[in-house]
Amino acid sequence: MGTSAARRAPTSRRWRLAKSAATRYLSPEGGRPATAREVAASYVAALEETPGPEGLDLPGSFRLTRKTGQNLGNFLTVAAAQGWDAALTRWGLEDLLGQASDLQVQALSASLAGASGSLEEAAARTSLVRTMMKWMARREPPSLLSPAAMVCRFLADALYVRLVLDLGEPLEAAGHSYAHLRQGLEGLKSRVEQALGRAAIPAAPKSHQWPGLAGWTWVTQVMDALFLQLKECM
Repeated sequence: MGTSAARRAPTSRRWRLAKSAATRYLSPEGGRPATAREVAASYVAALEETPGPEGLDLPGSFRLTRKTGQNLGNFLTVAAAQGWDAALTRWGLEDLLGQASDLQVQALSASLAGASGSLEEAAARTSLVRTMMKWMARREPPSLLSPAAMVCRFLADALYVRLVLDLGEPLEAAGHSYAHLRQGLEGLKSRVEQALGRAAIPAAPKSHQWPGLAGWTWVTQVMDALFLQLKECM
């Protein structure tokens, strides 16, 4: 993933610290180098300091991401039980039956994440496509799907994509080359994946619970557990 869509993050104290960590991560220039852990921890701290567009707290600023994860769990539950085509039909995407998998996933990402035009939506849709295409590349039958595991991977990737978009400017400026930048991004991605692996994930919702409060609560708890792990910088 490139960072051409990077945006200028806010300029509060914690955001300045996060951007400084991103710079030192790729270009210490004789100073104290930052680790991927430190970059991720400082990023979460900056998010906590900055309310979302509607004055929301940290979990609230990922509201659309959480809703998309809930929708994904619901969709994958149907796919696992009734098949991929049945799930697409349930979501009104029957016109895509028989089409190439990448076209199906692109349309599915739009259906599950909506079309708000926000940065969060762009990150969510990107991560949906990435997560689903990785699964499709393994050519596993839908009956072997673990909806909860897939949703966890989606949530972690969406957070990684948001980090790259928010800190893309200092990361790009500090990268000595594309290969250097790419290596740094892989380190950040590995850090988020490591945090997910260590997070305390609650028991998954039952199949019929994904669309309701239980599904929403579970996705929120997963995000909270992921944030908690990412705050650890040592």
